Amino acid sequence: MVEAGLGLGARVGAWLAGFPARFQRKISQGAYRPEVDGLRFFAIAFVIFGHSIERAARFFVSYRDRLADTPLEAHLQVAPLGVNLFFAISGFILANQAIKADKNPLGASFLKAYFGRRVMRIEPPYILLLVATWAFVSLTGWVPDGTHRFDVAPASLNLSLAGSLFYLHDLIWGTFPRLFPPGWSLEVEVQFYLVAPLLFWLWMRLASLGARAAMAAALLAVGVSLSILDLKTLGPLHVEFSLLHSFNFFWLGIVLAYARSPLAAWIAARPAAFATLLGWLGLALCVALPAPREGGEGVAEVLRLLGVYLGLAAMFVSTFAPASGFRSFCAAPWISLIGGACYSIYLVHLQVTQVFASLAAKLAPGASLIGVAAIFAASALVVVAVGLTYYVFVERRFMTRNWHLLVWAAIRNVFVRRAPVADGPRLVVSRDDAKPSDGRPPASRRRSAGG
Repeated sequence: MVEAGLGLGARVGAWLAGFPARFQRKISQGAYRPEVDGLRFFAIAFVIFGHSIERAARFFVSYRDRLADTPLEAHLQVAPLGVNLFFAISGFILANQAIKADKNPLGASFLKAYFGRRVMRIEPPYILLLVATWAFVSLTGWVPDGTHRFDVAPASLNLSLAGSLFYLHDLIWGTFPRLFPPGWSLEVEVQFYLVAPLLFWLWMRLASLGARAAMAAALLAVGVSLSILDLKTLGPLHVEFSLLHSFNFFWLGIVLAYARSPLAAWIAARPAAFATLLGWLGLALCVALPAPREGGEGVAEVLRLLGVYLGLAAMFVSTFAPASGFRSFCAAPWISLIGGACYSIYLVHLQVTQVFASLAAKLAPGASLIGVAAIFAASALVVVAVGLTYYVFVERRFMTRNWHLLVWAAIRNVFVRRAPVADGPRLVVSRDDAKPSDGRPPASRRRSAGG
């Protein structure tokens, strides 16, 4: 019995060890870079932790009595940091794709491939989640407990669904999407996708290093100014949570992508310990800085933002060094797998966390602070499990190039097989003479087959 148990444990361990390699991210071009998915791991971890903290404050008295409105809580609200890291990674990845494509970013060839990847790869998992959530809420009338974003405009769930499907919810109504509140960040991503080719084109038009440095500094300054301005509307559009407030993080990623070669050469010339420490210190700096204040502005907010930029840049640069221990951590199989599945985890994390917190509050309303921490640690494990399941069975299906053609071919084959076959000789087009035949191979092919 003991030997059987050890054998089963070994098989489970081997399966878990091989799982990341079997389900790593599929990429459309270039070599897979697990360290970038490792950066995504930190981003999704910050988001899960930050949203767990929000629900701890809403559902558990022990948290509100001990941590709410304390200086420590300002450092625990790291969900915005995770989203901003996601934005920087998006800018970095898209700029790298433009560099590898080596085409005019405003040319038809580049734009077709660029927007084709976005539409065919990113939208289907999001649309499936939205429609499933809309169907469930509409049929059951369920209203989640302790939420601040559900009872907002528009009153109609159908209108809210339509706004989310076209990534216009916040721009039209100035509210987070009712069916998926974190969808506001996906709307910002889409806004960036639309302007990114123009940014790449402008960068390529500048030949000198000085001109590019001036452009990098100018747009970063513009981004900082826009992020701290309390802009809520721009004409008929609501822009409080639009690209205007987050452009600087995308731009940081773009600049890091275009400066990657000299930065990689610089960090490679330093000791491995220095490259390792740089990454972890950058991460620590980002976490140590408090969450942005509502309507924060002034010198303090500018300094906070510059500190975040410095920390994020240090993390990126550390991953450029092959000998960096920080890079090795980011490239570890399970770390890079979870980071690679971050989109699926992001799509399901809030629903799972919300349900988990609501049930736990009903079962253990007087949980101690340690108990609350245990509850949300378990919740995070469930979030990762559900997210990986969605990643394996849904998102990865859409990573296959031309998946829509494969689906169409499968559907067509089903109907062709079911179609009745008419009596009489079959009419087949011969490759040799392109003439009708009785189904037998042409004479020339018969002679070849016979030797």
